[in-house]
Amino acid sequence: MRALGFESIVADGVFLINFVSYYQDSKLARDWTAEADWKRRGFYPGPQFETLDNDIQVLFEKYLEERGINTTVALFISNYVEHKEQKDI
Repeated sequence: MRALGFESIVADGVFLINFVSYYQDSKLARDWTAEADWKRRGFYPGPQFETLDNDIQVLFEKYLEERGINTTVALFISNYVEHKEQKDI
């Protein structure tokens, strides 16, 4: 099975995508061990997202939205991080 990996950040309640990576083996994308992280770092992450054709950028954004990765999730992440930071102080 294959997988896509999205490297992104949350800013002002939206996801900003930096890279979209393609994995021949989805196990590598799902594995969070140090060894898998090392292997992932050896792969070319692809071009900067902002340098892709606008139509491709829109299609990737729609792909994520269809899977529930949207403003609501971005706002939840921002709020949760702030909550955790305040709780740990």
